[in-house]
Amino acid sequence: MYFDVVILGSGLGGLQSAYILSKEGYNVCLLEKNSQLGGCLQTFKRNNTVFDTGMHYIGSMDEGQILNQFFKYFKLTDALKLRRMDENGYDIIRYNSKEYKFAMGYDRFVETMLEYFPREREALTKYASSMKDLSMSINNLRELSKQRTSYFEYFNKGMDNFLNTITSDQTLKNTLLGISPLYAGVKNKTPMYIPLIIHASYTESAYRFVDGGSQISDLLAGYITESGGTIMKRAEVTDFIFESGALKAVEINHSEKIEGKYFISNIHPKTMLQISEKIPLRPAYKKRISGIEDTQGIFSLYLSMKKNSFEYINSNYYVYNTDNIWECSTYTSENWPKGYMMSISPRSENDQYTNSITVNTYMDWKDVAPWANTTVENRGEDYRAFKKQKAEKLLDVLEHDFPGIRSKTDAYYTSTPLTYQNYIGSHKGSMYGLLKDYNDPLRTIVLPRTHIPNLFLTGQNINIHGVMGVTFGSILTCGELIGSRYLLNKMHEI
Repeated sequence: MYFDVVILGSGLGGLQSAYILSKEGYNVCLLEKNSQLGGCLQTFKRNNTVFDTGMHYIGSMDEGQILNQFFKYFKLTDALKLRRMDENGYDIIRYNSKEYKFAMGYDRFVETMLEYFPREREALTKYASSMKDLSMSINNLRELSKQRTSYFEYFNKGMDNFLNTITSDQTLKNTLLGISPLYAGVKNKTPMYIPLIIHASYTESAYRFVDGGSQISDLLAGYITESGGTIMKRAEVTDFIFESGALKAVEINHSEKIEGKYFISNIHPKTMLQISEKIPLRPAYKKRISGIEDTQGIFSLYLSMKKNSFEYINSNYYVYNTDNIWECSTYTSENWPKGYMMSISPRSENDQYTNSITVNTYMDWKDVAPWANTTVENRGEDYRAFKKQKAEKLLDVLEHDFPGIRSKTDAYYTSTPLTYQNYIGSHKGSMYGLLKDYNDPLRTIVLPRTHIPNLFLTGQNINIHGVMGVTFGSILTCGELIGSRYLLNKMHEI
C-alpha cells in the first residue's frame, strides 16, 4: 500500500497532522498501535463511569483567543462539549492548609492574588505581564505567519530564577508554582517559557470537557476519513525500511509494509530510535536524543463516585504538604505523596453532581521498573498489591483533605507510568515527553525536520506539550510540507 503521507501514532499531533494534510489533498494513512485513537485524549469506562487519561482541561478557548482560532480551523470549536470553569478560581492551590485561587483574566488574576499577598503588587504585575507578553507573542496568527519568534528568548531563562527576581516571598513562589504538575517542573532546568505559556492559556480562559476529551479524537478521525484519509488501528510500527537514505516504508505488526512519499512520526523520539537500529540518523543526533532526560511519570487514581453523593466542583485542586513545591517529584516511600492534582469531571446529564474524579501525583519509573518486562494484565499479584498500597495511601490523604470522600466512593481504579507507556506510548511513562532545559535549550529542543529528507516529527516533544503546544507543533510539522505561512494565513482567514 502506498500513500502520500504516512503518520505514525494517533496522538493529538498525529491526528491534527493527518487532518491538515488530508484537507490539503494529500493521500494520508494514520497508523495506531492500539485499538483506541488519541494518545492522552483517550478515555476509558469502568463502573459506567467515563475517565480521562490525560486531558483534564484546556485554555484560551474564549472567542478570539488562540486555541479557539486553531480549533475553528479543525472544525472543533462548535462541536466540542465544554464547560467554562469558575472564572473566580478555576484552579485552587492549597498550600500549608490555606487556599489560593487563580482567577481568569490577567488583571483579575493580579487583584485576586493581592488579597493573599497585599505587599506583592509589583511582583504579581511582573508575573502577569510576562504571561501576557508571551501569550501575545504567539496569539496573532498573522504575526506568526511572518515567523515572529520573539518568544524564543524565554527558553534560556529559568522559571526559578525568574521568580527569585520578582519576589523573595517563598509562599508566593510556591503558590505560583502550584500548577507545576502540568509541566513536571524541575527547579534547575525548567525554562520560564513553559510554565508561563501554560498559565497564560488558562488565565485567558479555562474549560473542561463534558463526558471526556476523547471527543476531540473522535471528531478529528471522522473529518480525516471524510477527506479520504485512511486510519489503521492495531497497526504497530515494528521496522523502518530505507532506500538511498530516505524512508521508503514502515513495517507494521512484523508483516505488512506501508509505503509513502513522506512520513511523520508522532512516536516518542527515543521509542522511534529503539524500533530499529538501521535508522540513518547521525550518531550525534541519536546520542543527543537518547541523552535528554524525560519528564516525570505519574500515578493516577480514578474514583467512581456513588450516585448523587459528591457535588461537582468547577475548579481543579492542587494540594501540597511540602515546604518547597519544586521538591514534590523527589520523595521517599514514607513521605509520598508530597502533593497531587484533583480534577472533577462534569457530566452532561447532571450539573450538580459528578460521578468521576481523577487524582494525579508524581511517580518515578524506578518504582515500577521491577515489572518493566511484563505485559498488560500479566504483571502478577505483587504489582496489583503495589498499586493497591499506593491507592489506599493516596485515599487516606484525600480523606484528610476532603473529609467523607471515601464513603462517597463506589469504586476506584489506578494507573502507573507502566500504564502510560503501554497505552499512551510515552517513554518510560513520562507525562510530557522530553524535559526541556534552559541551561542548554538547543540540546533539548527537537525540531520537526530530521536529517532524513522525508521523515518529520510531531507531538508533545516538538515545541511543548499540552493541547496548545501540540497543536502549534502540528502546524510547524505540516508547514515543512506545505509552508507554515500559507497554513497560518488559512487559519487566520477562518
